[in-house]
Amino acid sequence: MAATASFATWDYFPVKEAGHGQAQISEQVLMHGNRSVDVVALGARFSFIQNFEAGLVVPVTALTYIDGKNAEQSGLNNISLMLRYQFMPIMNAFLDVEFPTCSKDLCGDDKPFGFHFGVQFSQKFGIVDFGSELGLKLETKGKDKTTPPWDLNLGLEADFLVSDMLTPYVGFDFNMLLGKTTRDGKNEGESRTGDLGIAPYVGLNIDFNPMLYLGFEFRFGVGEDYDDYGKDTPIWLTVNFGVNF
Repeated sequence: MAATASFATWDYFPVKEAGHGQAQISEQVLMHGNRSVDVVALGARFSFIQNFEAGLVVPVTALTYIDGKNAEQSGLNNISLMLRYQFMPIMNAFLDVEFPTCSKDLCGDDKPFGFHFGVQFSQKFGIVDFGSELGLKLETKGKDKTTPPWDLNLGLEADFLVSDMLTPYVGFDFNMLLGKTTRDGKNEGESRTGDLGIAPYVGLNIDFNPMLYLGFEFRFGVGEDYDDYGKDTPIWLTVNFGVNF
């Protein structure tokens, strides 16, 4: 559920300089109808050479509540490997790979791989740091021989550099499904092409010093791309704490 609105790419902006990186711990609470899910993620990224960055995110579902009761659904989610190459000062190419490490209690036995790839564009306009992303996400066949429709995403974000310490930001993630669900190579059900989802978000990053930072984000989703658990509006609340090195 959480991946529907927030893909694995760390951000939309240029990669770190060679020899520099970032480590982060995040807690995200998803509230969707009668369901509440608390996910904690550990992540790190590092630029081994100039213009090339690799990262790893390990998310763990800590708690799941349904109708206010503990559903006893917890465990490791899919681990994501992130690769980004800055081929121009204002453009990156990226590839994110989701490995089928999700526990059986959370994801069942299907175990598909996930791939998310595309390009990013960023540019500064005065105090506004603008970042964007155009990507496509797809999954391989798992044990049940089923693949969902492809997911085309467009992300837009504006960071306002109001001070050395505070950076408020706003953004939108647009998602559109492409194609049908297929089972063992055959199409099933109606085409989902054109089903849209929009996830606006606002946040604030606080840089205590060049090394330590804290971030807060509020996001919600609307549209057909978010109705797998009914037509209730999903809401994500996220807190990040990180270290630059």
